[in-house]
Amino acid sequence: MTTNNIRYLYSAETGIELIFCKDWAISYPLHNHVSVLTIGIILEGSLVLTVNQESRIYKQNQTFMILPYIPHSISSHERYTLLSLCIDKDVINNIEVVTLQKRIALLLTQALNMEINRYQILQLSNLLDEIAASPDWQLKNYNPYIHDLKKQLELYPERKLTVEEMAQNAFISKYHFIRSFKAEVGLTPHQFQIQNRIRKAQRFIHEAETITEVALATGFCDQSHFIKQFEKYVGLPPLIYKSSSGTIRPDGIY
Repeated sequence: MTTNNIRYLYSAETGIELIFCKDWAISYPLHNHVSVLTIGIILEGSLVLTVNQESRIYKQNQTFMILPYIPHSISSHERYTLLSLCIDKDVINNIEVVTLQKRIALLLTQALNMEINRYQILQLSNLLDEIAASPDWQLKNYNPYIHDLKKQLELYPERKLTVEEMAQNAFISKYHFIRSFKAEVGLTPHQFQIQNRIRKAQRFIHEAETITEVALATGFCDQSHFIKQFEKYVGLPPLIYKSSSGTIRPDGIY
């Protein structure tokens, strides 16, 4: 496997992240995409997507969507080529669907030198219509403390905050807190904290000079633990991810 098998491209203009996996066989553990909507299309092969403990095989030209905060995992049914778009929910709420569809089509045209046809782009665009009309799109938060904590862990995942401290701040027992948090977020507090640290590392890795600097800045005690967790959630070691990712600016690709 070479670094050319996967590309991460982030659009500074739209806040959309594009992930392209070619001839891929990596599986991803249970996680969620925080406040991000994910839509994807299988270009070749097939994979197994498990959402809310229900598994489904997706094959060539089939599309899927994963709403924010929904826990899911991916396992390789066979080698697959996958195109995914990760879109912040605020972008969808603040921009008309037609405008967003045009931006996505332009982004795909500018960013990708690969075999994706107009029909497949149209399929992705149609998913946005379905999402905008879905009654499930507006997220509900039933516990004000968990809602606030969730936002804090998204913004500042590097903070040294233990599960015991989180529970004390909520004035409930540790085990009741863990159950309540998982019921609302889909992950345990520790899982959610780790995956947000990894997401922050993905953004910071291009600015830092060393992997150790990234590890310490995102709340990990040592480099080896950071590398292990990064590869678990991203599917690549940090340095390979760094060479496989970039930012799309309004004036081109950086």
